[in-house]
Amino acid sequence: MKILITGSSKGIGFQIAQELSENDNELVLHCNSNHEKLQNFSFNKKTHIVREDLSSPNGALNLFNKTCDLIGFPDSIINNAGIAESSPIEKNTEEWANEFDKTISVNLKSPAIICKEFISKKRKENIKNRLRIINIASRAAFRGEVEDFISYACSKGGLISLTKTITRSFGKKDNVLAFSIAPGFVNTEMAKSFIEKNGEDLVKKGIRLDRLTEPKDISPLIALIVSGKMDHSTGSTIDVNAGSYLR
Repeated sequence: MKILITGSSKGIGFQIAQELSENDNELVLHCNSNHEKLQNFSFNKKTHIVREDLSSPNGALNLFNKTCDLIGFPDSIINNAGIAESSPIEKNTEEWANEFDKTISVNLKSPAIICKEFISKKRKENIKNRLRIINIASRAAFRGEVEDFISYACSKGGLISLTKTITRSFGKKDNVLAFSIAPGFVNTEMAKSFIEKNGEDLVKKGIRLDRLTEPKDISPLIALIVSGKMDHSTGSTIDVNAGSYLR
């Protein structure tokens, strides 16, 4: 299968890339600045690396065009790229709003543009093959977040809504399926600053298992969805949060 993965140079995205590469898929691995890690890892020979800044105005559109040039039309898109930057409300409004806009651009606007462009291409070129879209959201979409991460929670809530809207609008008409994954706290590079500041014990307080969730706990689920064995769960959100938030 042909698969685009955004934010694939670390954390959840990197683990997904490893698993899907081992399954002999043809991959477009997107990253922003950490491309050396992807270049130095032994993925299969059908792997392409693309650098784009999804916070920039044309980043998502450039990624769409480069993906089409490299692999044509994908079978699956995994919108994993995301940022979570602390932005206290004590900051002046202009700075706070700029940081809010950056988070929304990376976490929500870019996935929406990517989905829009590929669905438009599918419709325009009458591509019949099924397209599966997987959006990596967060439990924050449902329970909210602490005050420094308002923009993060808002962006992930929007991503859940994007998944549901794609499912309702383009499922039967365009053969497009969409799924959301909502992890809790995952032990990744992005989470290290929080752990260093607050301690691992504080994070573990909220979970119902004996260890933090790891990227390896999420990637098999992605592989299952990509395989087509979960197609009748289209539109749903799958929680992977170690029992820290129960809906």
